[in-house]
Amino acid sequence: MNAHRFTPPYGDDAIVAWMDGEMSPAEAQQFEAQLRTDELLSGRTAQLMKSNQNYQHAFADMLDEAPVERMQARLDRLPEQGFSSSDGVSRRALIAASLSFLTLGSGLGYWLRPASAPFDENAHIRDLEAQYMSLYSAETLLDMDAASPVLQRGLARAAQDIGLQLAASQLTLRGAELKMVRMLRYDTTSIAQIAWINADYGPMALCISPTERKMKTAFQQEQRHDMNLVWWQDAGYQFVLIGRNPLNALQGNAQQLYDALA
Repeated sequence: MNAHRFTPPYGDDAIVAWMDGEMSPAEAQQFEAQLRTDELLSGRTAQLMKSNQNYQHAFADMLDEAPVERMQARLDRLPEQGFSSSDGVSRRALIAASLSFLTLGSGLGYWLRPASAPFDENAHIRDLEAQYMSLYSAETLLDMDAASPVLQRGLARAAQDIGLQLAASQLTLRGAELKMVRMLRYDTTSIAQIAWINADYGPMALCISPTERKMKTAFQQEQRHDMNLVWWQDAGYQFVLIGRNPLNALQGNAQQLYDALA
């Protein structure tokens, strides 16, 4: 048995372990129970098991060794465990559609990029954050407990994990309600995610992650996974504001945060 213990909140390593059948029966049962009710977890599971490109030919040898039968068996059991269309499982349908492809996870772009192209870890982090936020709807945040003690715990965890001291008073945005502060993790990178519901455009999040170099950059704008991004770097951190807001409105929010956090 794998000595590693998988417990909530589940990261990508836990999702992959579940897909590969490496969890203990008790861990798998707990994971699948959360999968039935957690839209973000089910969406991320779908993302890890799907591909938008046909890599089947390029990775034919690996596909022969992929645990497709085991994955299919897990998927076949989901309806027996209480999944129904009323549970909002449309995202989970992506999982079944993904079985004809081999998914290597978020590292796939690293292996397929041209050998001469430098790997930009900060850009990769922004891409993952935008992809994750693209799964959010207003309903995702609507029932979050945004009581002051809960937010304070999230801010304390951010201070502990990435060394950045923040106060709730610095996170006030016009036309938006602060709903959540929590930590995410990708490989060895910790990411503080601060989320609001914007009255006009829905979910919006500021993702903060440490960077190797303490450089200061001006605002940059990007579009990734149908999301708008305004990002900057300062004092050893990358700040990425993500939402469906028009870029000019998002930049206004970014300026508010930049001034408050300075």
